[in-house]
Amino acid sequence: MRRLVMNMKRTTTRITVMLVWLMAAGMLAGIAVPLRADTGPVAVLQQMTEYVTDVVRRDTGILQDPVRLRELADEAVLPHVDFVALSRWVLGKHWRKATPAQREAFMTQFREMLLVTYLRNVTSYRETAVRFKPLRTAPQDERVEVQAVVEPQGAPVVNILFRMHRVDDRWLIYDVAVEGISLVATHRSGFSQEISRNGLDGLIARLAEMNDAAAAECAGC
Repeated sequence: MRRLVMNMKRTTTRITVMLVWLMAAGMLAGIAVPLRADTGPVAVLQQMTEYVTDVVRRDTGILQDPVRLRELADEAVLPHVDFVALSRWVLGKHWRKATPAQREAFMTQFREMLLVTYLRNVTSYRETAVRFKPLRTAPQDERVEVQAVVEPQGAPVVNILFRMHRVDDRWLIYDVAVEGISLVATHRSGFSQEISRNGLDGLIARLAEMNDAAAAECAGC
C-alpha cells in the first residue's frame, strides 16, 4: 500500500510538474476565449495559450493563490478534459465492471487528485514559450495527437503530446504524454494493482484519503 501511494505521488507529480508551465501559460482560458464549434484541436490549444500567457503576465499573483487557481481550473481547464474517457482508459477492464456510482466516485477522486497535485506545484511556473507542431491528420479524423514543445525560461525543453478526440463538435483531451510518459498508462498500472488487492471501492477510498491529506497540507499555502 505504501509503495503504491509513493509511486502514485511520484508519477503524478512528475507529469504535473512538467505540465505546470504549459497549463499555467496555456490552459486557463477556456471561458474568456470564444471558440467556434468547428475550431480544430491545434487552434483550440493555441488560442488558449496566447490568451492566458497575457493573463498570467498581467496578474502573476494568481500563481500564489490556490483558491483563485482552483476556481479558474474548475471553470476553464477541466471543461477541456474528457474525464469520462480518461477514467475509462485508466481503469480499463475495471471500468466495465464498475457500477454507475463507482464510476462517478472514481472520476470525482481522480479529478481531485490531478487538480490538487497541479495546485501544489503550480508555483514552479516561469516565463514559457509554447510551440505547437502542425497536425498530421485527415480532416475527418475523430482522434488526433497534438505535439507541443514547451520552452521554459532557464529550464530544459519539454515535449508534450495531447491526445484529443471530437465530442459533439468539441475537441477534448483524454490523455497527455510528457516526454513519452502517458498520464493514462502511468496510473493504469498502479490503480490495477490496488484494485486487485482491495477492490475498486478500496482504490476510491485510498484516493479520497490522499486527497484529504493533500488538501489539508495545501490549506493556506
